[in-house]
Amino acid sequence: MDTFQRAILTHGGAGSDPQHSDGTQEAASQGMKLMANGKSALDAVIHSVKYLEDDPRFNAGIGSQIRADGHTVQMDAACMTSNGRFGAVACVEGVQNPIDIAQGVLLHSPHILIAGDGAVGFAREQNIQLKQINGSRELKRQEKKEPPSCDTVGAVAFDGTSFAVALSSGGLKQAAIGRVGDVPMPGCGLYCGPMGAVACTGEGELIALKILAKEVYGWLEQNMSPSEAAQKAINLFDDSVEIGLIILTENAFAANSNQGMAWSNLSEIG
Repeated sequence: MDTFQRAILTHGGAGSDPQHSDGTQEAASQGMKLMANGKSALDAVIHSVKYLEDDPRFNAGIGSQIRADGHTVQMDAACMTSNGRFGAVACVEGVQNPIDIAQGVLLHSPHILIAGDGAVGFAREQNIQLKQINGSRELKRQEKKEPPSCDTVGAVAFDGTSFAVALSSGGLKQAAIGRVGDVPMPGCGLYCGPMGAVACTGEGELIALKILAKEVYGWLEQNMSPSEAAQKAINLFDDSVEIGLIILTENAFAANSNQGMAWSNLSEIG
């Protein structure tokens, strides 16, 4: 079977409108262009997820959900590379692109997860340029249709040498202040290694309890195809539970959801 020279998949979250796949397609296209110009799979997934954070139709970044108090927005984000590096942030407020801070944690911190004000403080210490939230964000949220409540947007990529995965979540509608979902927990919402990359989306608590992404990655290690692994993962949950995945190996990929899901893929054979 031919191996990908480079490949990327993006998703807009379980339950997202498939008609919004123009957004996921552009995110994938931008990530692919970066890899074609010599950038890494990590660069590609960070850029793709950042693009989706800037699209108010999706539940991340500028489209994030409001918490139970009626005005607070707290976001989670994470990224991982196939050599085992991981970085995440949780309950971040006041910035539009928490995935930028998660990448900073992966690259520059001895820790793997930084939360709340500490994450923003870390970003300032590292001179990570952050786009601050302003009044236009609330306006965009009011103008758009209410996004699906389930977490997340995500991307997986292969640059011909290594894999990377990134996720960003706007949280659950009306969730408690301080609630953290599956996204920043290693092996739960995302995982990658030499065999490939997995990004999950859906009801975060249930995804986390199954350590779903690491479980799916284990199936890839057992030579299960991405399409078989995605369907097996879906079958672990009751039909009432929103769940979706994107999975990429060096020669195959799959996307599956038991609800509608905007997603896109681009690949080039080596």
